[in-house]
Amino acid sequence: MNMQSRIADFRNGVAARGLTAPEVMHWHLLDVYPGREQKVMRWFRYYGIDGYYPIEISFVRRGVGGSARRPHLGRRVVRPLVPGLIFVPNYERVPVLPDVVGFHHVGDCLARLSVGDMATLRDIEAYLNTPRSERRHRGKLSIGEMVRVVDGPFAEFIGRIERLDSKGRLTVLIDAFKRSVSLQMNEMQIEPIASTPRG
Repeated sequence: MNMQSRIADFRNGVAARGLTAPEVMHWHLLDVYPGREQKVMRWFRYYGIDGYYPIEISFVRRGVGGSARRPHLGRRVVRPLVPGLIFVPNYERVPVLPDVVGFHHVGDCLARLSVGDMATLRDIEAYLNTPRSERRHRGKLSIGEMVRVVDGPFAEFIGRIERLDSKGRLTVLIDAFKRSVSLQMNEMQIEPIASTPRG
């Protein structure tokens, strides 16, 4: 019997027993040097360790540095949602790795998150990584509704819908320059204020 057949027999034996991954009860917080999270995650993949590293993807204008209006007009930037932290399931043993400080402690206790808290964190990450046009509730807009302008020179201004069109065009009345200004916009340039998350 050669070495290849022994490895294959072992693999078939493990598959036949139906081994499954342990259930996650809670997640530990692992401190790493800020900016080194991706490198530590590469080490995790190398050693076969499970870990979670929430990120926010944004697009930045080339040369200027401000946020790009459209993804194809800027370069893709990946930022950590929680800099310096990686979440590790409770059943994982983490070996000594470069750029890892250790587990995060609160006093004498090991900091950890429940499965429900991790689900909330994943929802926040999913919300931040969806385009703004898909984030907002696609319900019916009505005259008099308060909205926030998200695109154009009046971005982040708050106004009220004055007129609606059947083709998605609308007129928004904003308070700027010590008077009311009427703007012609489309539905993609605004978001209702009630649908934005509170942080």
